[in-house]
Amino acid sequence: MMTPLSYLYNGDFQGFFLRLLFILPAIVVAMSFHEAAHAWMADKMGDPTGRNMGRMTLDPTKHFDLFGFISFVFLGFGWGKPVQTNPRNYYNYKKANVLVALSGVTVNLLLALLTLVLISVLTLLGVFKAMIPLYLLDKTYPLTMAAIIHILLFYIASLNLSLCFFNLIPIPPLDGHHLIKGFIARKSPNFYMMYQQYGFFFLLLIFFATPLGDYLGELVLLIIEGVAALFGIPIVG
Repeated sequence: MMTPLSYLYNGDFQGFFLRLLFILPAIVVAMSFHEAAHAWMADKMGDPTGRNMGRMTLDPTKHFDLFGFISFVFLGFGWGKPVQTNPRNYYNYKKANVLVALSGVTVNLLLALLTLVLISVLTLLGVFKAMIPLYLLDKTYPLTMAAIIHILLFYIASLNLSLCFFNLIPIPPLDGHHLIKGFIARKSPNFYMMYQQYGFFFLLLIFFATPLGDYLGELVLLIIEGVAALFGIPIVG
């Protein structure tokens, strides 16, 4: 899907503002649930740092990072304020490290699947015409209330899926790197230090210089098509 910035490049100012209005709720939902899940799981594993800092909440203002939010909106690549943890408080470090890392992406995946199921049910009931909102494919399609709700739900589902898969990439500061950092640190401490220090820049490089975004988009579409097939509804009308 096009980012809001791509609409500006094409001179489509109406498309820019509409896409912005549609994507903002999706960003707020995905970011808030993702970060709150990290704080909740860390607290369950013995570390109250996130809870004490007020991060165990769905209030988006507690998870807001200005530059990450702006990048998310315009480039399709962004971040929330990371939840701080103190691993020394964990009851079981190895177990907690994995569970805390996976908690955010798991919540994003569940949110996406529940939203896709809701879209599917409403499609079966005749409220929507297909899984993908027709307005996204044909800008002449009227923006009725049902169409607006459909678009909002679709963006929530697709953005949560994107955030889930993207965060599983094992490069700092993404959650996926926690799953392998112990192995890397044991095998090569010097490489691990460089890995931690320059991971973000390497991540930017592969995101903007490789077709990573396209691959993630194809994976998201595959999940969406799978849910549509499960319910026997069309992908597009």
